[in-house]
Amino acid sequence: MEVSTRGLQFNSVLDILSKELKQKLIERLADVAWSSAFYGAPWRTGRLAGSIIKEVGDGEAEVQALAPYAVFVDKGTAPHEIRPVNASVLAFEAAGEMVFTRLVRHPGTKPNPFMERAAEDTRSKAKAGFADLWLELIG
Repeated sequence: MEVSTRGLQFNSVLDILSKELKQKLIERLADVAWSSAFYGAPWRTGRLAGSIIKEVGDGEAEVQALAPYAVFVDKGTAPHEIRPVNASVLAFEAAGEMVFTRLVRHPGTKPNPFMERAAEDTRSKAKAGFADLWLELIG
């Protein structure tokens, strides 16, 4: 997700104010976005949440989930077949029993749009973040 001040109702006010103030707001909103994505991600192993990074540049920031399967968690998957690639059978444990098979018909997964929820959370906190920053500025 990209973090910027574009589309915010007070963006015209930010344009008048210093570049430094705008950058501070972007950094704070990036912190909110990262935190919301991190704590909103599913935590079966913690790898997905641990892969969430924040990169802040000049006038913009990005928050990304870098785990290779993040998009499948976020968007969900359609039903699909799973076949072995580097072996003749798949091997896994199910209900305490080892299973060996040449094909699994996976039912798909429901989307868990944790990144979209993080973006919405960040949007909802933008005005309060600006207000806090403004109060700090005027003392």
